[in-house]
Amino acid sequence: MADDVGFAVGGRSLLSGVSLDLRPGQLVAVVGPSGAGKSTLLKVLSGEVAPTSGRITYDGYDMHRQRSAVARRVGVVPQDDVVHTRLTARSALSYAARLRLPEDTGAADRRRRVAATLTEVGLTGHERTPIHRLSGGQRKRVSIALELLTAPSLLMLDEPTSGLDPALDRQIMGRLRELADAGRTVVVVTHNVTHLDGCDLVLLLAPGGVPVFSGRPAELRARFGTADWADIFHRVVSGKAPPHQPPAVGPESAPEAATEPPPVHAGLGHQVGTLGARHLRLILADPGYALFLLLVPVVLAVLALAVPGHEGLRRSVPDHPAEAAQMLVLVFVGAAFMGAAASAKEAITERAIFLRERAVGLRPGAYALAKAGVFTLVAGVQSAVLVGVVTTVKPGPASAVLLPRPVVELGVAVWLTALASCLFSLLGSALVRSTEQTTPVLVVTVMSQLVLCGGMIPVAGRPVLAQLSWLAPARWGYAAGAATVDLQQSGPPDDLWTHDWPWWLASAGALLISAATCTALFAIRTRRLSAGRRTG
Repeated sequence: MADDVGFAVGGRSLLSGVSLDLRPGQLVAVVGPSGAGKSTLLKVLSGEVAPTSGRITYDGYDMHRQRSAVARRVGVVPQDDVVHTRLTARSALSYAARLRLPEDTGAADRRRRVAATLTEVGLTGHERTPIHRLSGGQRKRVSIALELLTAPSLLMLDEPTSGLDPALDRQIMGRLRELADAGRTVVVVTHNVTHLDGCDLVLLLAPGGVPVFSGRPAELRARFGTADWADIFHRVVSGKAPPHQPPAVGPESAPEAATEPPPVHAGLGHQVGTLGARHLRLILADPGYALFLLLVPVVLAVLALAVPGHEGLRRSVPDHPAEAAQMLVLVFVGAAFMGAAASAKEAITERAIFLRERAVGLRPGAYALAKAGVFTLVAGVQSAVLVGVVTTVKPGPASAVLLPRPVVELGVAVWLTALASCLFSLLGSALVRSTEQTTPVLVVTVMSQLVLCGGMIPVAGRPVLAQLSWLAPARWGYAAGAATVDLQQSGPPDDLWTHDWPWWLASAGALLISAATCTALFAIRTRRLSAGRRTG
């Protein structure tokens, strides 16, 4: 499978001369001191990154050039438990089955496959338990079960016992032994050498990814003359290990098919529907987050009482000439904040999950469309609450310019503003590198929209400032609201505020273009993230 594989980055060798010939039913452990390239080897073996020398094949297919031909037959379990912990074990596997199994797989077949997989990893009786309430070992089994859904013949795991106590460590290794005995090839990277006697093959790497031993555990002890792993690792690090005798790796015969078989993945619409349903389930599974989404518009709406005056969004009276303008700033900058806050951390917190699913066929376009669809619904509900409460505590606009009712017209403008801001923030969360960076991005985004909306500081006709304001959803949302309210009669001149349907429609169109552009850029960004991971 692996023939004299090497991998180097920037002139530094991370792997050198690694050869492996894996067989069905084998449990293979990759061990070595820190810096030995164990996890790097797993990435190369799984096809995540391409080797700089040598070749890796599986059933005659090149693991990197023809990866889609073997993707469904190779399962990779990362070191961290990359799952949605708010879901139950059964729900997490059910959504994964809808994404990973062929689209024509029936619902009953998927349920049977999920039940069989849960049984296979020993989670019977815990199907309805939220994953965050499971023990560390049980969460690891859920992570393994996600890969077993497609019945892969090769399963690779990166440090599956990391952070587990000795009893759970033995439990996980015993479960891996059972999976291998069922006919799979199981490759496990581990720093824990306590339970290696159950392995069929041990590959010992020295720093720099240099193999120093490949054979059965008993042979390793005979080769080094000791069973003390501390002594073995010391000799490996100090360069005093016995000379390595690499195993012979025979050439694999190419498959009869001359062309690579097409990948078996769910269609775009199927993936969008599955991801959207899962996102909604996640919102409902987190009561705190769901309550936050509902309370934000209520709080923003109640703040309208702080604006002096009693005419609300009707034409201003001499005693309070700025009442309508101030309320529109509150409503539309509030809508921008409401939308941005809903998605500020969405992409960065899900990045590892997206990359894992991307490796097995998830389309970035489907991911982006699903997010846009769910946030369209969330923004709609929030906007309805915001406008409903605002027009309850103070009068709403008197007349509309396009839609049948002025409050509906105002609500649509608020909805589009919240949605465009939400998708703009979603794009920002895909660009940052950590969740800590999302808060300053959110603050800058909202403050800039406060300045550029045109209600607090005039922007029309001011070079540079006017052009910058085109990028702010609050600018177009405020303009649509101002057109409905007919703010031009009492405020500074701004053509976008004209109380006529073409002006309102132009502002609404700008918001739709902004939302579509952010969705497209988000899809491009996620595609590049996954491409960078494969080549890096």
